[in-house]
Amino acid sequence: MSDIRDVARRAGVSVSTVSYAFSGKRPVSPETYQRIMQAADELDYAPDAGARMLRAKRNQIVALSAPLRPGQNRASYADYFIEMASCEHARGYDSLLLTAENGVEDIRRVTRSNLADGVVLMDLVDDDIRAAQAASYRRPCVALGVPRQHAACACVDLDFELMGRMAVEAMARAGCKRLLFLEDLEGEYRRGSGFRLILLRSLKTWACRLGMDLQLQPGPTGSDLAYTQQVLDRIHHGRIDGLIGQIRPSLLDTVVIRMRSDGMSIPDDVAVLSCAAGKVSPTLELQGISEMPLTPRSLCAKAADLLTQAVEEGASLAGRVQLERPKLIDRSSISR
Repeated sequence: MSDIRDVARRAGVSVSTVSYAFSGKRPVSPETYQRIMQAADELDYAPDAGARMLRAKRNQIVALSAPLRPGQNRASYADYFIEMASCEHARGYDSLLLTAENGVEDIRRVTRSNLADGVVLMDLVDDDIRAAQAASYRRPCVALGVPRQHAACACVDLDFELMGRMAVEAMARAGCKRLLFLEDLEGEYRRGSGFRLILLRSLKTWACRLGMDLQLQPGPTGSDLAYTQQVLDRIHHGRIDGLIGQIRPSLLDTVVIRMRSDGMSIPDDVAVLSCAAGKVSPTLELQGISEMPLTPRSLCAKAADLLTQAVEEGASLAGRVQLERPKLIDRSSISR
């Protein structure tokens, strides 16, 4: 069995440096720390009980892995980051923001150096490597989303499969037969944005099961005026009687105003529903448009509770999934 001296030889450092890396008693440079951790992994070395106890000392810091990407919805990003940081602050923890897109090495660096007591993964994609590698962080990990591989972390999210079903069933109860879904930005689907893909799959599945025609309108790429005209053309030519939108509320507001100016009655001619476009929207409320909003406050509170329980009580998070039921705010833009 390998011991600390073997790790030191493999990493090319002194035994005391290896000890500091595992105990956190003295700072070790990121490059040296990485060599030590790699050597320990290769040798399957685990520190003795004393070092583990030192590493177990809490710093009251949680790492929030929230990648910054081009074309990102910064308003939604800020909503979740601020809510998550606020929830952690209320529980006595500071937040350390990690913005790398891959993020795995950054997370390992702050967890294995004993800087962060736990990890929250945000803005996940379907095949998110950060969630797949959660076991390597050696700290409790919670994902705000449900990526495909999540065996080593807990997941908290809205039930977007149920949201899609609820949206289609609401349209079916209103007598709609031909639906048009206004997709979010194309790049979000291309990169595999988890909740967007789940919602889209659910809409397709339930429209098919209920015998409804579902057409897709790609997300906006040019001006709001040009996009609005494209949507109006699709409604007229496709004889659309139900509109489900994931576009930003301000753009859906423009579409609704144009529909009404063209003589369409909502919901008599076309039922309208916004899904997962953001938090509860004052803009949509003014227009009387029903919505199923995102709920960053309640989701972040659930994630913070799970992580705190794991950090302070040793509760296992591996494979746990908590899905919140979507809330349909009915403003009479669907029922006829």
